[in-house]
Amino acid sequence: MRRNKKDQLRRAQEAELNRIVAALAANERNYQQAEDALGIEQLVYERAALMCRYRALLRAVRGGDKPCPSV
Repeated sequence: MRRNKKDQLRRAQEAELNRIVAALAANERNYQQAEDALGIEQLVYERAALMCRYRALLRAVRGGDKPCPSV
């Protein structure tokens, strides 16, 4: 039973990762089309928050506090 809960949690985390990836793609499209400074600034902060959540979830899915590899 415990294994099933872990699998459910992992699937939920992976689904959220996919949603965040889609949100990051939308953010990038909006950033490329933004024309005013305030809109650009908001998109930059939104991207930073999305990336923070993405990295935290990625660590959780990978199974611990191992650092993400550098790009």
